[in-house]
Amino acid sequence: MQHFDVAVLGAGSGLMIMEGARDNGKTCAVIEEGAFGGTCLNRGCIPSKMLVYPADLIRDAQRGERVGITFDAPKVDWEKVSRRMWRQIDVNKELETEVEETPGVTVFRGRGSFVDKNTLDISMKDGSTQRITADSIVIATGSRTRIPDIAGLEEAGYLTSESFYGDKFPKKPYDSLLIIGGGSTALEMAHIFSAFGTRVTLAVRSETMMRGLDDDLAPFVKKQLEAVGVQVLYFAQAQSIKAENGLKTMTFKDKNTGHTYDITAQEIFLAPGIVPNSDALNLKAAGVETDANGYIITNEQLKTNVPGVYALGDINGKFPLRHKANYEAGVLNNILFGDRTRVAEYDSVPMAVFTHPQVASVGLGEKEARALYGDRVRVFHGNYSDIIAGISMGYSKRHEDDGFAKIITDDNKRLLGVHVVGPQAAMVVQPYAFLMNAGGMEQASHKGTWLPIERAMTIHPTFSELTAWALLYPLPPKV
Repeated sequence: MQHFDVAVLGAGSGLMIMEGARDNGKTCAVIEEGAFGGTCLNRGCIPSKMLVYPADLIRDAQRGERVGITFDAPKVDWEKVSRRMWRQIDVNKELETEVEETPGVTVFRGRGSFVDKNTLDISMKDGSTQRITADSIVIATGSRTRIPDIAGLEEAGYLTSESFYGDKFPKKPYDSLLIIGGGSTALEMAHIFSAFGTRVTLAVRSETMMRGLDDDLAPFVKKQLEAVGVQVLYFAQAQSIKAENGLKTMTFKDKNTGHTYDITAQEIFLAPGIVPNSDALNLKAAGVETDANGYIITNEQLKTNVPGVYALGDINGKFPLRHKANYEAGVLNNILFGDRTRVAEYDSVPMAVFTHPQVASVGLGEKEARALYGDRVRVFHGNYSDIIAGISMGYSKRHEDDGFAKIITDDNKRLLGVHVVGPQAAMVVQPYAFLMNAGGMEQASHKGTWLPIERAMTIHPTFSELTAWALLYPLPPKV
């Protein structure tokens, strides 16, 4: 039975722990049954952006007349768009080879589960079973799409992020698409396929999309999506589905009125939320505690209730974002291999929704801020049409697509939240994420340093990563 200093369950952000072990001369086991790179590389933010950018170009071209430039209707080379996306996903193969060739690292291609707090059984893909032990075990197995209980769903068939970026990827854009959900994945898909000419219906179970973000964002986005032809339904409770004649018809019940109605589309895309991949880990054998939804409970140092067992990324239920998982991996590397002083902070987590228009946010929404700070809250607001950069792009008070920035502070100018909807919203918000991580740096020696960038999360994937990540790669001194 092999023994390791560290064992990592999951080859997404967990690979950063492998790198930390490698750099500190520790042995490391990496257990992964699927593709290397995690959700982000294989079925999340990276392949989706290979589709979002072409969709953005189409929408920008359609707005060209605002500034005196008229284009013919864009021609979509779906084969080329798809080929570029698959090429990026295929990086997982290179990544796996690189990890396998790393000294001190052993890759186990299979599914790991606990025997006790230091022991894992691995069900290998070749049918065999291996048992290993480790001083520290890091759980980074991520999450998957939650599949709702809808009558006829399995018989009719459906898409999820897992199958869409797999064997069900379409050979051409759908004629019509019904998307279930109101979060980032649902909204990105609505933007992508509506731009490519698909008739899109977005069915949201609750009273709004983008729940958890500032209340002013969703109404604006809804109006803009509807302006480009997306049908948005709120309070839409899916009841049943049937497939016939190459189409799928889903019956909904309006939660408010009780009225039932049907929506027919060529395909159904499920994006109603996620569940953690904790159910196959046999956590009880190790005594690791989870919450009622199966998320592993961790403290500010990513420690579970069991000494030597840690969890990061989607599996701990705190913001399902790749840049948040990477941030946690950085904190945990310090705990495992550094001076053990770092802690994870979640009060200024930036995020973006790459829909039409783009949305970005960091910190508290106005309602949350007022609940905490009452009449100390101050709210500031500006539109894209208030600045020349926005005016040059054709934004005007006369048009309903005039995006905005909303900044929330307290009466001492302390930043509480920043929310932007419009072009490059993620880049506009990012400096505020850095600022909100500059607390406790009043010492003169810290003034003007890049420590706030080092301790902040940078929205992935955006151009803001260019300058943030450059700080990780110092050039050798010039001779």
